[in-house]
Amino acid sequence: MDCKEFNGLIQDFLHDRLDEMKLSEFLSHIEECEDCRDELRIQYLIYEGLERLEAGATFDVDKDLADYMQLQRKRLSSRQGIKMTAIASEIITTAAFVIVLFVVLFYQ
Repeated sequence: MDCKEFNGLIQDFLHDRLDEMKLSEFLSHIEECEDCRDELRIQYLIYEGLERLEAGATFDVDKDLADYMQLQRKRLSSRQGIKMTAIASEIITTAAFVIVLFVVLFYQ
């Protein structure tokens, strides 16, 4: 992912609209690119910070953004875990079907 593509995904990231693949790429890029981290910080401040400040709530952009990033990492990990569980279930179901089919054909 390059910086231009990253910048185009910031709003989708902040609104939790990235699919698993894009989210993974986004999180990887943010770890490597200081310029993009700065741009994300600015947009997060605008997106989340102004709303909170207008409501009279306190806002620590660095802490709150770090918390949001951690939440997104957990969501990604959870999505990947669910995907792996689904794949494992399909494999087990298919294996069980093959075994039953083999037993039925073998004992006829």
